[in-house]
Amino acid sequence: MSATHDRKRRNFLKTTSAGAALLAMTKALTNWTCSGAGGATPSARRSFEAATRTLAELEAKGGNFLNVPKPDGEFLRLLIQATRAKSILELGTSHGYSAIWISLGLEETDGKMTTVEILSERIELAKKHLAQAGLAHRVTFKEGDAHKIVPTLEGPFDFVFLDADKDGLMDYFQKLYPKKILPGGLLAVHNAISRKEAMKGYLEMIRQHPDFDSVIVSLTMEDGFSLSYRKRA
Repeated sequence: MSATHDRKRRNFLKTTSAGAALLAMTKALTNWTCSGAGGATPSARRSFEAATRTLAELEAKGGNFLNVPKPDGEFLRLLIQATRAKSILELGTSHGYSAIWISLGLEETDGKMTTVEILSERIELAKKHLAQAGLAHRVTFKEGDAHKIVPTLEGPFDFVFLDADKDGLMDYFQKLYPKKILPGGLLAVHNAISRKEAMKGYLEMIRQHPDFDSVIVSLTMEDGFSLSYRKRA
């Protein structure tokens, strides 16, 4: 990577002070939250250890088994813990890597998540990985086209993670807002740097939306999230 290219990526994050503050907070708190189960109960420690082993196995396989890089997974867990989110929706389960990180956060908040995946072979592996991680009790799996499934979901959700088709983001948003995203809730969309051209319409819309405050956050300087907070008033 050239020095100019690297500098552009770093400047992308620095365009908002909020993004820089979130990055600093994440670096500090991720070290604390991922250092171990600490003073948790024996059952919580066992769940943490099982999840850690499963995550390590998926990381060793790499490729399609990681729908987000590890720092982004850690960030998702941190967001769940910091916001005390209890009702989560994920679009784009893939093989369950991000769902494990989110579910680790839900172990602390005692919440549940619904995750949607269109490919049957992926969702079967995701179910296996969540069970292996000891976190299947946190997750409801939905197989099929998320554009058709989202309108059928009861909701509302206080955290939504979109990691499905980028050209469908506007349709997802229209089906989620306003009834399925709670005021005070967060909407996180992955690949906001690497796929920013494909997401251009959505990124422009959410940035200007009067009911949301939005920033771009990167943990890796290679890719990141569009993170949007729905205002309470």
